[in-house]
Formats: sequence, structure tokens, C-alpha cells
Amino acid sequence: MTCLRVVTGASGMIGAALTRHLAQLPGTLLPLDTHPGPAPAHPDMVLADVTGPDFVTLLTEQMHGQERAELYHIAGHVPGLARITDTPTEDFARTVADNLTTTYTALRAFALATRQAGVPAAAVLLSSVGARRAHRYLVGYDAAKAGTESLVRSFTLEFGQHLAVRAVALGPIAQSATTAADGERSSALVSLVPHGTYADLEDVARAVAAFGSPHFDTATGHTLTLDGGLTIQLRPAAIERPPADTDGAPETAGHGHTGQTNPLNPGSGGTR
Repeated sequence: MTCLRVVTGASGMIGAALTRHLAQLPGTLLPLDTHPGPAPAHPDMVLADVTGPDFVTLLTEQMHGQERAELYHIAGHVPGLARITDTPTEDFARTVADNLTTTYTALRAFALATRQAGVPAAAVLLSSVGARRAHRYLVGYDAAKAGTESLVRSFTLEFGQHLAVRAVALGPIAQSATTAADGERSSALVSLVPHGTYADLEDVARAVAAFGSPHFDTATGHTLTLDGGLTIQLRPAAIERPPADTDGAPETAGHGHTGQTNPLNPGSGGTR
């Protein structure tokens, strides 16, 4: 099956890793970025803005003869950390434009182009665990990623007959600049992840590529989370009250445990 694979943000950390992986697959690869950089991830990197008419022209030209098309929208920008009190409306709007409005524009163009060409298609949008569990100092970014996951559902309802849209919500990545910036905090932060380690960049790229394949088209409208279990827990293990000692003795009163285990008994101390 002939397949066109479009990657936006193909020069970024995740986009470049994904581009390198997709280049090994049969088909036509169209890597795009507004700033390809001095060492592009692919020799055929195209300088293009997905919000401009050139993007639509490229899609139309490349769609001829294809039996399937896949969009991997990786483009976006993570702003610097800032409190809400230090984030003016124009900064918030800029972050939403970079991470949500651009996503809508690219996905809409792709949906319309593939429908007009009669080509079955899929799209994978990059989201973040911040879409559902807020970062403390990334209010605009989190709002944009929540909106991205909403786009997945809305586009599925309107274009689901020919376009299968899904999102991937990423947690921390071992090789990211954000992880490097954590410095001395890194060990404590990694300890919060049940899997015991942050995701590896190459593993993320392979997972995103696989999620865009026809095998996952019935996941349309949904979001896959890759965070090592970080966001599934109510509390991290370091502050969770453990069970009684293995010899059957109750824990000390300092842990608020009375030895009774009936959660219906108000005096049991078993509820949380």
C-alpha cells in the first residue's frame, strides 16, 4: 500500500526522532518545519508553515497516487515556566496559538485535502499529560493541550468516515531539555514514576509511529498516554501510608491506623 506520511515540526527533538524512524518505512515521507536548522533530520526536509497556503499545495501535490495518508503533528512550542500572575493575556494567547490554533489549522487542511482526494487517512496529534493534570507553571501550554485532545474528538465526529484522529499524551522524556533543566531535582522527580524511569526518546518515536498505523485506526477520538504510570496514581509512594507490618501488628498511631480494617466503621481509620 502506498502511503504518504507528513511530519510537522520535523526538526524538533521528538519530530526529528520520529522522522528518522518513519524514513525506514516504505512510502513517501514529507517532513516539514518552519526552522529546519543546520542539520535537518531528513535530506528532503521542506521549509513550510502549516498555517500558510504552501501547506495545502504540498498536500494536494503529494496526495496523487496515494492509497493512505498519515499526519503526525508534532509542531509546537513549550514556553518558559511562569506563574499565572506573571503571564499576561498576550503571552497566554501566543502559547495557545502556537500549540492549539496551529494544530487546528494543520489538521483541518489535512482532513479536507484527504477527503477531496478520496484517500483514507489517519492523524496523530501530540498532547501532554498536562492536558489533564496541570503543570504548576504552564497554564497556557496545558490549556492548549487540553484543547488538542478535544480536537481529536471533534474531528472524529465530522471526518470519522475517512480520517482516524488520535492523540498521544507524553510525560517526561529522559533526553528532553526540560529534564536536563531539572538538575538536582531529577532523581526525586523520577522516583514519582511507577515505571521507575522516564520514557526514552527513541521508544517514544517508535510508539507514535506505530500508533499512526492502520492497526490503531479504531482508536480514533482517543488519547494514548505514555508517562510510565505517572498520572494514574492518587499519591506518590513516598507519602502514601503503607499497610500494616507483615507480622500482623498495626502501624503506629502516627500513621492514623487503629488496627481495624472495616471501612464502614467510622472508628476504623480505614477511609482516606
